[in-house]
Amino acid sequence: MTNQEIQGWYRRLDWLDSICNIYARGLELYQVLAKTLKESSGTELIVSPANLGDTVFIAALSKAYKEAHGVKNLLICAKESQAEAVEWFEGVDEILGLSDEEILFLRYYFTVSRNFYSNGIRYGHIPCIIDASFPDFFVHIDPGFAGLPLINVWERRILDLPDHSATCDMVVPEEAMVGLDWVKYEKAVLIAPAAFTNKGIPISFWEKLTEKLSDMGITVYCNSGKLDYDCVIKGSIECVLTTKELILNAPLFRHVVSVRSGFTDLVSKTNAKLTVLHLGGEKEGNLRVQYGDIWDDVRDLGRKEGIYPIKYCGDREDEMIDLIIEDIENKEL
Repeated sequence: MTNQEIQGWYRRLDWLDSICNIYARGLELYQVLAKTLKESSGTELIVSPANLGDTVFIAALSKAYKEAHGVKNLLICAKESQAEAVEWFEGVDEILGLSDEEILFLRYYFTVSRNFYSNGIRYGHIPCIIDASFPDFFVHIDPGFAGLPLINVWERRILDLPDHSATCDMVVPEEAMVGLDWVKYEKAVLIAPAAFTNKGIPISFWEKLTEKLSDMGITVYCNSGKLDYDCVIKGSIECVLTTKELILNAPLFRHVVSVRSGFTDLVSKTNAKLTVLHLGGEKEGNLRVQYGDIWDDVRDLGRKEGIYPIKYCGDREDEMIDLIIEDIENKEL
């Protein structure tokens, strides 16, 4: 065995040792959660370990989950930055926000143990596997999920629900709306060009769109969560909103334009007018997405009116901008 091969094995052993340590931390946390749930009959907990959109899908199906599984009280556990986003969903009784590190511990526990549902605790994400050939990216999607519409993945494979389960809405308390500025954004458009899992629409397109809207007298705000992948488009005004502030303020804008992301999942559950940009547009054919044509349509979350999905095509940017302006001027909602 060469020295390089020996060093490779040492790196793998270090990797395995790291996994075991993180798994142990996750097991401790899981046991605390299980003990707490044992003291509350009829209560279940769903752990959402990944991105905002995943947590929104769980919340949207929460009421159906309770009805299907005879659950009296449902808790959703997610990253602190996401948990408050789903507090107002009809089927969610309580939220538990954990640090990113604690969520990571739990994700390792579920991945290693394969214990995706027991003690009233359900793993609320696509199961992963450990792949020793990728020590820096040890989680890879389990086979068997490809080809399913996203909503069916959550229904059928994660939450053990029948297809076409009813989604629920948010009930925003009246006191949360006190003090909102109903005038500030009424002639403005909010754009959201950045997404963790959906990249490919160039900054130049957003700059072109911002310039066109500005020429029309429309103020353009750019969503920013101060994350590594966020960017503020030239000519726009940075708009930093928590998820709860987004729920309250998105409907106040004249329109919202966003790349397909967890942001669009959440905004789709408000009554904001929303144009969603998908990748995959072609040089010929319709850029507008007909319902049922794509696997990740946010309209599957329940609302059909006032949502306009469009496929991005670099050769047809001017046409796309015309479609977006058409959406902005549409009086549907």
